[in-house]
Amino acid sequence: MENPAESFFGGMLIEICIACVLYGITTLQTFIYFQKYQNDTSSLKLMVAGIWVLETCHTAFCMQLIYAYLITHFGEMTYFLDINWGVGATVVTEVIISTAVQAFYVKRVWIMSNKAKLLTSFIAFITVCRVAFGIGSTILSYHIPHWVAFRANEASLVTVSGGLGAAALVDVLVALTLSFYLTRGRNSWQKSSNSKVNLIMLYAVNSGAITASASILSVILYATQAHSLVFLGLVEIQGKLYANSFLGSLNARSHIRNKANAAQYPSFEFSSNSNGFRGVAPPVPKVEVYQETIVTNDMGEQENEFSLKSMKGSELV
Repeated sequence: MENPAESFFGGMLIEICIACVLYGITTLQTFIYFQKYQNDTSSLKLMVAGIWVLETCHTAFCMQLIYAYLITHFGEMTYFLDINWGVGATVVTEVIISTAVQAFYVKRVWIMSNKAKLLTSFIAFITVCRVAFGIGSTILSYHIPHWVAFRANEASLVTVSGGLGAAALVDVLVALTLSFYLTRGRNSWQKSSNSKVNLIMLYAVNSGAITASASILSVILYATQAHSLVFLGLVEIQGKLYANSFLGSLNARSHIRNKANAAQYPSFEFSSNSNGFRGVAPPVPKVEVYQETIVTNDMGEQENEFSLKSMKGSELV
């Protein structure tokens, strides 16, 4: 007889292991941030610390979820039909993390668009809808105790699909908006800034594409894989992707700045000290030629004597 745990929980187990690896990357990026950007504002530092704390709680809830299904209720095949309380805990923490990161990107849109109220309000409204759908999914996970009834409920289909779809839409709109305003403003900026703009655009598009693809794939798996929790495991990974995207955008600032400056000033070496950079002249080859005088004494023996006078190249014979 086929083991039901393999088809029901196998994919999610692997995905949570991947999520734990991404949590390690989040921790490393948090450490790098506090080491390199000590002059950032207190509010930004507090947000970074809050994201890391939420990621830690989210990882702990994921581990509890695995432990409950595979260890605590080991051998109880019917327990796979029940919705553990850790499911709602992981969903709500993932919603908080993703919303905080998206709000950070919406603020960037607000600045780049020269405070365009209509555009920013529209993206902010979709973000609020994503929060509402996420909270609705969390409440339904505690109100409906079994997976079969949860999947059959139309309200759960709306909240899950709506929440993931809204998250994907926000990611796409943010990436497209930032790319549009960066491209439009590039003509009015100095040519030396073009390399920086290209790197920022590339990073914004890639980050939005990754998180949006995860959201869309989760909706597809929720609709097609009715007897598996693989969609939920992808949702757990998505929260880690948002955190790493946020921290990566902060830690990439010095890399983008130094790379662009190095391309503009190739004869200088940039350093992280207070002077900004220091000039490094190319090494100049130096050739010294010494004149050798042969001296013969009365006994007919030769004695070598070197004069330490340096000769110029024109004196070579």
